[in-house]
Amino acid sequence: MNIRQRTLGAVGLLAALLFAGPLHAERLVTDMAGRQVKIPDEVRRVYAVGHCVPMVGAVAPDKLANNFRLNDTAKRFLSPQFYEGKVVPGVNSRMLSDEELVKLAPDLVIMEAMPGAAERADRLSARLQAPVLLIDQDMHSYKPAFAFLGEVLQRPEQGRALADFVAAHLDPIEERARSIPADKRVRVYYAEGPDGLSTNPAGSSHTQVLDFVGGLNVAQVVNLPDEGMSSVSLEQLYLWQPDLILTWTPAADQSTTWKAVVENPLWQPVDAVKQGKVLQIPWIPFSWFDRPPGSNRILGAFWLARTLYPEVFPLDLTSLTREYFRLFYHREISAADVSYLLGLSTPQAAAGR
Repeated sequence: MNIRQRTLGAVGLLAALLFAGPLHAERLVTDMAGRQVKIPDEVRRVYAVGHCVPMVGAVAPDKLANNFRLNDTAKRFLSPQFYEGKVVPGVNSRMLSDEELVKLAPDLVIMEAMPGAAERADRLSARLQAPVLLIDQDMHSYKPAFAFLGEVLQRPEQGRALADFVAAHLDPIEERARSIPADKRVRVYYAEGPDGLSTNPAGSSHTQVLDFVGGLNVAQVVNLPDEGMSSVSLEQLYLWQPDLILTWTPAADQSTTWKAVVENPLWQPVDAVKQGKVLQIPWIPFSWFDRPPGSNRILGAFWLARTLYPEVFPLDLTSLTREYFRLFYHREISAADVSYLLGLSTPQAAAGR
């Protein structure tokens, strides 16, 4: 090939590239915090920050680049698309390191919209050289959040299906809960931490399920930012005297907090303990109530509404749970599976099966 032919070939290639448009097409979207962000036309790999993992996975598990560290039991109740090939934190870590994040090289990052999140999103975007979108994870915002993610991740039909499920099954619960008289509301203490003496008050994102279904949170403590976990004393529990205690801990499979509450003699002056009204929050594959306070709480709202007020909420938990797992976790489960999951709330009984 002579010089003239090579030159003509190069010019032709350049012209083709110019008329073909940008190599990486982009679109401008407005996230749920009102930020305008350019994102790739085609999103293939998404880093979901913390609480956003279940929600992104519900819309497009194949595009989810990361997940929490999951045990084999949790994996049994999820589509393999939720965990196969995903980056997870180290054994003694809850978060990915900066080095791991850079190696992840996501096309898009999804973060939760909360106070100060816009600044954090901008910093993370600069660090990863990837666009960051903020979504609202308040329980009242699930419908627009799923619709938004469906469009962003090119799964509009799935986003609409999830939003429709919320409209049909979750929204009516809060509406019906408003009709419960104040003197008929169940008084609940949410026991966290290895000794059960940490909690979050009404109004916290970590206890929103309880507020949503009409429970009365007895904890009169300051609503701390972010993780919360206000310390309380047994003396306060003696005064509050909840009707029911809900327990949660990362070591839920060992019933750590539940045992700390029911087996410690110092808890016996609390009537709920004395009467055996201490429940372990179901946690498979993600906690049904909190941590993460994400879309996994939808399932917890069904369970807790039926638990607190069976006459007000005569829900078919078997049918609802199976439908939820099919839509949100992309996994078909049986009625026997549901029985197992619901049985986790009573560890002693579960251990005897």
